[in-house]
Amino acid sequence: MVPDPILEHDYAGFMKVRYTNTYPEWDVSTQVDVNIDKEFGLVDFGNATLNYSGETIINDDSKIERSGSWTINPSGRLEEDKGTINIPVDAGVVVVNDVQKIYARDNNGDWILMNQTNFDSEPNSDLVFELTEAETGGSVVTAETEAGSITWSLHLTVDID
Repeated sequence: MVPDPILEHDYAGFMKVRYTNTYPEWDVSTQVDVNIDKEFGLVDFGNATLNYSGETIINDDSKIERSGSWTINPSGRLEEDKGTINIPVDAGVVVVNDVQKIYARDNNGDWILMNQTNFDSEPNSDLVFELTEAETGGSVVTAETEAGSITWSLHLTVDID
C-alpha cells in the first residue's frame, strides 16, 4: 500500500554527523547523501564510515589512547503530524573496534599497555528531523556524551530534475 503523497517536490541533500570528544580529544565528521521521492514518499540514504582516534598524555609516565569507527547505514520515512512533515531516521550506527588503552612507561622509557577497555555501546541514533528546518539551513539533533557530543544535521534542497 502506497501512502498518499505529502510532498510537492523531490528533495536531495545530505545528513551529516559530527562526533567530538575531549578526553582523549577528537573532532570528526562524515555525511551521507539523502534523496526523497515525492511520489512515493521514499527516503533513500547512502552509507558511510566515521573513524575517530585521540591520544592524551596524562604526564611523562602515562597516556590514554582511544580509537574506533562507526558504520552508518541510515533508514528513514516521512510522517505528517498536524501539517508538519517530520523525517524519523534510524541512523543505523554500528560501533566497530572502539578501544581505549592506558599506557605507562617502564624503567627503560618504553610505553607498556596497562589496561584495555572495549566500548561497544551504540550511540542513540533514533533521530527526528523537521522538513522545513532541513530546507532552511538544516534540522539539527544533538546528544551530549560523557566526554563530548554527537550532532546530526539534515540538509535538503528541492530537487528540480
